[in-house]
Amino acid sequence: MGRVKQAPSGGCIVLQYVRLTPGSGFRPLRAAFYYAQRIFVQPELRSAITSCIVAAINMRHPPKTAAVSTKVQADSNELLRVLNRDGIALLPETNGQWVSDINAYLADKAVVLRNGERMHPQSVPSACTVADYPLETVLNCPHLLEIANSPLNVETARRYLGCLPTISTIGIRWSFPGKKREADTQGFHRDPDDWRCFKFFVYLTDVNSGAGPHLFVRGSHLTPKTVFAKHIGLDYIQKTFGPDSITPVLGKSGTSFIADVQGIHAGPIPTETPRLMLEVGYSILPIFALRYKPMLTARSASFDPYINRLIVR
Repeated sequence: MGRVKQAPSGGCIVLQYVRLTPGSGFRPLRAAFYYAQRIFVQPELRSAITSCIVAAINMRHPPKTAAVSTKVQADSNELLRVLNRDGIALLPETNGQWVSDINAYLADKAVVLRNGERMHPQSVPSACTVADYPLETVLNCPHLLEIANSPLNVETARRYLGCLPTISTIGIRWSFPGKKREADTQGFHRDPDDWRCFKFFVYLTDVNSGAGPHLFVRGSHLTPKTVFAKHIGLDYIQKTFGPDSITPVLGKSGTSFIADVQGIHAGPIPTETPRLMLEVGYSILPIFALRYKPMLTARSASFDPYINRLIVR
């Protein structure tokens, strides 16, 4: 499969950004909500505001904790212990058959490049270091919504965030060997998306040191956020957190982990082999910088409508 026609602008390809600055299409209310959580970085004040938002959500959408099994509670306890301490925690490996089914489904699917062009992953130009599957491809992927809504993920998200979570991002991305950085996420950064959030990741290919393993700076989720999103240099990380603070996540296909993405992390450009990764973002509120167009899928009715409201309908 080679090149496919260029994707039309504004189509449901991947989650897109809304305009948050004055000009055509400016959304002032969304800008106010988004920048509010960027401005309040003082830990005590930020925590107090977050607690008020969480309390309001719990009043309108109380969690059904009675439905959670004892095993899920125990597994969630251990995950939260590590997540609270380090900012990142490994999960049990994702079902191998599910991972195989996902890869088989994606085998003939096109990805979207940064310029909007679609093509098969094996046909991407050598200068391309990142490409995403279209949102419609992702949401129709077998087992994906089951993974995103797994009892362990939802319970851990609920307890870490303090309320019933919102799935606010979802995607499957290829990272290819190269030299040119095409996305800010390929360098060290924090995700300034919501008052509190974390992400779940699954490797869909084997990831060794040459495949651009996810990097996380242990303990950085406990340090104050910054008003402006910016690239964070290696010198700063080593001086502030220590030379051994950067944790690479290595593992075979199916390796799963969660991370508080307000901590410092990176998805570096591979040096030898491509990496394919699934990610699901859980937050308290929608990410007001994104434009959501929930899609109707054959399995939409099977999942909690509140948790999934931004993604499926």
